[in-house]
Amino acid sequence: MNLIGPVSILMAAAMAAVAGPIYTLGDLGTLGGPSAMATGVNDQGQAVGTMLDPYGYMHAFSSTGQLNSTASEAEAAGINNAGQIAGTQFFNAQAYATVWNNGVATTLGGAGSFALAIDNSGDVAGMLVNYGQGNAFVTQNGTVIDLGTFDGGSWSSAYALNDQGQAAGYGMIANGVFRGFIWTPGQGYTALGTLGGFSSYAMAINSAGEVAGSSQIASCYSHAFVSNGTSMTDLGTLGGVSSYAYGINDASNVVGYSWTAGNTTTDGFLQQGGVMFDINSLLIDAPGWQVTALYGINNSNQVVGVGVLDGVEHAVLLTDPPAAEDTTTSASTPEPAAWISTISGLAVLLLRKSFIRSVSPLRRRPQGPPPEPPR
Repeated sequence: MNLIGPVSILMAAAMAAVAGPIYTLGDLGTLGGPSAMATGVNDQGQAVGTMLDPYGYMHAFSSTGQLNSTASEAEAAGINNAGQIAGTQFFNAQAYATVWNNGVATTLGGAGSFALAIDNSGDVAGMLVNYGQGNAFVTQNGTVIDLGTFDGGSWSSAYALNDQGQAAGYGMIANGVFRGFIWTPGQGYTALGTLGGFSSYAMAINSAGEVAGSSQIASCYSHAFVSNGTSMTDLGTLGGVSSYAYGINDASNVVGYSWTAGNTTTDGFLQQGGVMFDINSLLIDAPGWQVTALYGINNSNQVVGVGVLDGVEHAVLLTDPPAAEDTTTSASTPEPAAWISTISGLAVLLLRKSFIRSVSPLRRRPQGPPPEPPR
């Protein structure tokens, strides 16, 4: 009798129980074009992003309903817990930072502005462009505050905003390379370092002021990182040369994408508990899907990004489903640690018996380093 198969299954079940979460995939669809991407998700699981129509035009979308726009094109970047959405509309090839409230669009910042993040009070962060120079901005009680640039630099943009008014992004410094930053009201910019390379890029910030992004390493490839403002942690890759982080929640869990072994494809990743998981290894009931990038994560660990099915990029929302309601008594249903021990013990018992009888996984679209300023 060959017990290796049953033992492997039992051990895999035990390992899966402690290794990471599982996810179900929700298809947010397309508009009939070749590509769609979800870039933001709030704590209610409402997602936003951008889809291309069959003619290649961009359209902002929300999982909660239609976003009204008279613009030729639009994209949505983030959504807060009140359902307010930050994004950008394009009129006559000019970008206008926009907030949608109950589906109704209001522009702010004037021509050449991009809204890239929104906090729970409705303030936004993004970039103002004037004569080719980009300046990061935030709003405070609806008033646009131009954050300027680093001394000697000529470009900056804010990509994330927390409820304490801290913004994260990146800007050019005097020698022409880029540095990720945290901007704090009353204190200004704090420039981040790098992981040994020339440039770094901050793309997300949580309520504790931790930021996530990517940095060049000594080889000039890029690795995802987490930083508390003073030190940076290299998150590594999924086996390829580069990785990029785009979202972080209040539990310090991080999402992004990484090149995989061979460097021909990217997969979305979830960094949790010090481990970088290929999100595809955590999917259940998703045959044919490949999630190539993740761009946002909420405090329930729901994540959003891009999934490919039959060669078409779809916007996707992935959910770690809650445990089924317990209808049995506590005596008949052991706690997780107990049943994991039971499975492991049974596997050992089977191996022992075998020995006695016998005397062995479009914010921004996947791209090469470094990230480009929004267009």
